[in-house]
Amino acid sequence: MIIKFSMDHIKNMEQIYKWTPTYFEEFDCNGIKEYYYGIDYCKQIINDILRTLNWGTQEYLGTIDRLAKEVFNISTEDDKIYRIDFEINTYERKAARLECTITTTESNEYDQKLEDLKIALKNRLILDWKMCTWLIDMQSAQLCTEAYEKAFIVENNLRAFASKVLIHFLGIDWINCTGLERVAESVNYLKQKFTQRVPEFENINSDFLSMTLETLMGVIIDGKVYSDDVVLNKVQYEKVLDIAQKSKTANSIAEFIKSKRTVEKTIWDDLFVPFIDEPDKFKQAIHNFIEDRNHVAHSKILSWSSYQVVLNEFNNMDDLIRMADSNFDIEETSDEVMETWSTFEEGDQKEREYYRERLAIEAGIDILSERNIRDWFNNVLHSLYSDVYQRYHLDVSYEISGFESQNSGACFTVISPVMEDNSLRVDVMAEYCIDDELGGDSTCKITCKDCTGKIVCFAEIYFHNGNGYENEEGLMEASEDSGYNTSELVDFKEQLFEYIDEELNPYPTKLNTHVYENKGDNEWTGDFACDQCGKNGVSINEEFLPIGKCCYCGWNNELEKCERCGAMVNFDDIDGGLCLSCAAYVQKE
Repeated sequence: MIIKFSMDHIKNMEQIYKWTPTYFEEFDCNGIKEYYYGIDYCKQIINDILRTLNWGTQEYLGTIDRLAKEVFNISTEDDKIYRIDFEINTYERKAARLECTITTTESNEYDQKLEDLKIALKNRLILDWKMCTWLIDMQSAQLCTEAYEKAFIVENNLRAFASKVLIHFLGIDWINCTGLERVAESVNYLKQKFTQRVPEFENINSDFLSMTLETLMGVIIDGKVYSDDVVLNKVQYEKVLDIAQKSKTANSIAEFIKSKRTVEKTIWDDLFVPFIDEPDKFKQAIHNFIEDRNHVAHSKILSWSSYQVVLNEFNNMDDLIRMADSNFDIEETSDEVMETWSTFEEGDQKEREYYRERLAIEAGIDILSERNIRDWFNNVLHSLYSDVYQRYHLDVSYEISGFESQNSGACFTVISPVMEDNSLRVDVMAEYCIDDELGGDSTCKITCKDCTGKIVCFAEIYFHNGNGYENEEGLMEASEDSGYNTSELVDFKEQLFEYIDEELNPYPTKLNTHVYENKGDNEWTGDFACDQCGKNGVSINEEFLPIGKCCYCGWNNELEKCERCGAMVNFDDIDGGLCLSCAAYVQKE
């Protein structure tokens, strides 16, 4: 088992080398005298991390194989050995690089001490160096491999469910439906690649096997199927002639005709939602699954706690797929499910839409409908949610709700699980005010509130619909351009992150204050790590938190009191009613 990372650009070169101009009498010339401090530096690093870990004994093996390669062994009480190689390299006395390699034997169970050791080394070295680059992590790669086995099953279940629905409602040639042309072009190209790689399966339906998961989700969530025929009324036909006579491009004519197509089916709303109990939750689960699946597929770094979070996300997605698939199987399908949606605009509404379409096409400005504006607000809010999700969802100290798109109310919530009543929470709320008329202003007020309703931070995003007129030549000109403004979100996001990091969970701060006021004496938490987050924050005093509860992640650790010394310790560390220290003392006696 090998872990390897590098440290670059040391902040103080004299920690490892010093070069001094010197006159050498025996050679009667000036030169440079080199002083090497790498051994002392590496020993100091080992001493520091052993104090942090609170376990292990060290042995300096010496400078091995080459100059400036210092090697140590760290041994545990159960005779597990971790070899640490520090390779120091300098370049023209100006730049330095340190490569740290941890080597140990593989074990049947997850080696938490190895994870703690690599993190402790990284955290200590980064104090002296400006950059850390992770190179090899066989422990993390093993976690990614195990997680991907589950992701593979979930992805296949999702493709099978999508195939069942699309073929049932749109037919075996569903991919060639009007409106899915770009998807069909991509899939046809990839199908050729598929049959070249696996010629034994060239006669199976490989539509779903030949598209990426992201493409499949684009079809399911955003896909629309249009009527094959485009019918233009008299006004629209005259518009086509008008565009042609004014020497507009063929693309402009094609885009105008495409805008008049009739939507027959919105794939998500019409075909999938009827079988999904909680559509917003399902969509959010898909989003989370794709991100986590891509993370493990590319063997990015995972810790044990983040591995548990990813597995939970996969299991949640799998449960939702299986439930939707079951609903599909028991639902009585009927022609009504595939009922064609068709509307004909009349009177003033038709004229209004015609005018707006002309302005958008001829003047080249964005003219958004109420739904388009709401979608833009939703996308901006979801982007904010994605930033929050990416920052915190792998940290077991936080729980993040799914994203809810709505005109007014909570969009998402971040909770500290320390309190079971979810009182340690922050809610991000949104309130839309939409005016989709030409020249209209639309705003989305975003408010972040704590559990008491106090406003933590506030921002507004704006959209201004463009406007214009028909000039003397009969062409549309813009008098006002459309505008998008999200500038206030930068400060909002910084304030939100600051609140979550420093104020959402007050208990770590209370603990630090208590220890400081008692001059380092800590009677509130034990000197052992939480089973879930690995931090030393497990309560042993009811005055602080319920016995066994971690003040960082809220996990209820199972503790037991030592019959000899009365100390509260982890249940696994009790042997015959005695803690490890007392058991060792009694055995020695």
